[in-house]
Amino acid sequence: MIRTKATTRILGAAVVGCSVALAATPAPARADAAYPSGTIEMIVPFGAGGGTDTIARIFEVEFSKALGGKIVVRNIAGASGSVGAAATAKARPDGYTIGYLPIGPASIQPVLRPGTYGAQSWEYICRTADDPALLMVPTKSPINSVAELLRKDSLVYGSPGPGSVPHLALAALVSSAGVKATHVPYKGTAAAMNAMAGGEIEVFADVPSVVRSFEVKPIGVFASARHPGFPNVPTLTEAGYALEFSIWHGVFAPAGTPRAIVDKLVAACRTAVESPGFTERLKAVGTTPAFLGAREFEAFYRKALAANEKVLKSAGMIK
Repeated sequence: MIRTKATTRILGAAVVGCSVALAATPAPARADAAYPSGTIEMIVPFGAGGGTDTIARIFEVEFSKALGGKIVVRNIAGASGSVGAAATAKARPDGYTIGYLPIGPASIQPVLRPGTYGAQSWEYICRTADDPALLMVPTKSPINSVAELLRKDSLVYGSPGPGSVPHLALAALVSSAGVKATHVPYKGTAAAMNAMAGGEIEVFADVPSVVRSFEVKPIGVFASARHPGFPNVPTLTEAGYALEFSIWHGVFAPAGTPRAIVDKLVAACRTAVESPGFTERLKAVGTTPAFLGAREFEAFYRKALAANEKVLKSAGMIK
């Protein structure tokens, strides 16, 4: 094409006109600006009806309200919660799959099963609750104290799975007391509670909400101070065993989830945890809300990961 001054003026005008038209056209909205525009799946790594599931479902009600979207709980049990945690870590990082994970699957199983997922697998959303583990026996059991329990020649205790906090807490107790014991792992707390009701196991340890949900009674608290929800239950320290094990819950998203979406999830989590609906219902089941935002939660998590590695090594469960 041969360009003249005239054609140059025409082309220049066309370019300017095109630029004006483009400038006048609004930029397409970012996908995360409308988040959430669909159903969010919240993975709970244990079966329905257990301690983690109970708290997760209470949290989901207020979290959905705060986020302005629909959240459904999906239970994926197995391998002491690591199956559900791994499913969360490997999910598409688009904000539509998150995990509600307690300490065991989140920061114990990665040490026991290195390489499956770990500290780099997450976008940290928030911590929702933190409570010491309670030592519990069936409601109809004649045992009413730690001393009475440990007078037995042998014990059969259960857990939600190998390497879980209940497992470590009871293993540490029977070891400290020099009592022979058999550990029977189950796929989650609900299954273990059914086993306890059927007489398969004699003692268990878990969050306070389990006491409210099943036919069990607490006889000790794995902490240096008594739990405000159970003021008449002595600590293991009072019983002569300085053992402290706490069970916390938190919300995680797969690594790579857009920051704008993470920020929305964190803000909604704070609103949910601080809401009267959540705090009052948690109080009713004996659990304590304990919010930590993204940065604080990540620092807390990494510290817990290192501490759990030390505990597992001292228990001889890893080298």
